[in-house]
Amino acid sequence: MTIAEYELRMEAYNLQQVEKQYDAATLAWMNRNAQAFDKDGNAVFTDFNDFFDRDEAIDQVKSNFESDYQPTAVKSKKQNRQDILLKRIREYQKLHPRKGAN
Repeated sequence: MTIAEYELRMEAYNLQQVEKQYDAATLAWMNRNAQAFDKDGNAVFTDFNDFFDRDEAIDQVKSNFESDYQPTAVKSKKQNRQDILLKRIREYQKLHPRKGAN
């Protein structure tokens, strides 16, 4: 087995571990829904990604094995926020067109 082949297998193994962590986190999330509340009765975590960010875990594994890897988790969060804002602006513009605009 060559070093490149070994590193590829190690990356695959680590990605499998991320999937196992994701499954465990999903189970914990479901369990948390029944139990985890603060003193005011509010849920501690409101979004599953606050509890376990799968994309960030995958980015961490891949960045350990690929020197030129560009993380996608940060990009996707920023892109999603921009998409939401643009969608809201377009909806607002449809509901409230500018006066004098044809």
